[in-house]
Formats: sequence, C-alpha cells, structure tokens
Amino acid sequence: MAKKILIVDNDIQVRELFYDLLTKKGYQVITAAGGAEGVDYSAKESPDLVLLDINMPGMDGIDTLRKIKANNLSTKVVMLTGLEQSILENQARLSGAAGFLRKSLDIKVIMSIIDEMFIPGNQQHVAALGKSVLVVDDEPQIRSLLRDFLKKKGYNPQTAVDGNEALKMIDEVKPEMILLDMRMPGMDGLETLKKIREVNQKVGVIMITAVEDQTKAETAMRLGAYDYILKPIDLGYLDLCLLTKFFLSDT
Repeated sequence: MAKKILIVDNDIQVRELFYDLLTKKGYQVITAAGGAEGVDYSAKESPDLVLLDINMPGMDGIDTLRKIKANNLSTKVVMLTGLEQSILENQARLSGAAGFLRKSLDIKVIMSIIDEMFIPGNQQHVAALGKSVLVVDDEPQIRSLLRDFLKKKGYNPQTAVDGNEALKMIDEVKPEMILLDMRMPGMDGLETLKKIREVNQKVGVIMITAVEDQTKAETAMRLGAYDYILKPIDLGYLDLCLLTKFFLSDT
C-alpha cells in the first residue's frame, strides 16, 4: 500500500510542487492550506508523514504540530522551514517534531530524504557516505549503539569517552560531524562545545541530552551547535539531522 503524506502549507505553489513530485513517486498525497485543516486531515487520514510549514498565518506550525501530536503522538511530523529560525525550531523539537527540511534545499535532495525515511538504504546517502562522525559520550552503551547505527548508514564513526579525548581526536580524525553528550563527568558538553569552537569553527555539532532543558539547548545553539537530540535517541530523527546537514554543506 502506498505511503500517505500530508502537506500542510499556506503557499499553494509549495503544495502543488510537493503534490506533483510525490504522487509521481507513488505516494498518496493530501494537502491542506492551513493549520486547522491540517489537524483535521491528520486525525481523519492517519498519514504516515506530515510535512508541515513552520510559518503560517492563523494557526502557526508550532500550534498545528502540538494539536497533531495531541491527536496521535506517533504521527511523524517534519517541519518545512525557510531561513534558520532557532527559537521556533527549538519549540518544534520540544513539541515532538521528527525533523526539519529547509525549503532552500534542492527539491531532488528533499525527495531523496523523504524516500530514505520510508525505505532506508533505498536511496544511498550520497552526500554522507564515508563522512567521519565522532561520537562523544561517557556511556559505553550509547557509544556502541551510535557506532553501529552510523556504520550501517555508511558513515565512518569514531568514539570518545569524554570532552578531553574528543578535543585530542579532532586533529587526528578530522570529523565532519560530532555527536556530543550534554552531561558528562569532568568537562561537560557545553564546555566541550566551547573548546571545539576555539579550534574548529566549521565542524557540525549535534548535542545529545537526557533532559529537556531548553535554556541549555538554546545556549548550545548560540555556541554553534547544529541541533540537539533527546535521549532515548530517535535514530530516525538523528538520520534526518545528519542527512540535511551534509546535504546543506554539499549543495
């Protein structure tokens, strides 16, 4: 049975573009011109994925996301964003967004990422294959989980047990992305992030935290983190974060 995707965007051109491209790829597509209509369709149609504009008049994307999640917590919602909007994006993360897609991405890239969400491995992670990712976490189970996941996705994972080891490895392995635990003994994640930025301004950093602490999350974003992920780690969300980061850097 074809996967069902709901597009919620007040821009008719965006709706029509996604409708045409996704239906050609075999998806069943429903469109909604606003948040209230999107909430209604989501409840009635139970889509496999909702692509939701973060900026809409009336009921905005954050309120729409919350209402969709209130109706069905398991509904996967990916936010469509324009320019980086850290405050709105933080609110969306804390409200259960499964990921973010920038409208500035090439539409072929967006289609590939959507395909990957439904058929992992069907579309190769072209922009990600062989990329070096450094996992920094004091918990061996987390390091093992992420190392195995990243290997399966075609990345080249390395691990560090704390901030000091991570800083030493930056010059050795030259990671293109760092997954950094927020809470670690000794040098914590925020302090490690500060020191990483002193030696490397370009490497992407995704913070991992077991606590929904919006203040710390916002501090991390101000210090240059690309994103943050809550434990227990949603590997699908992590995959989307990595893909969009690498696609953005390569396009």
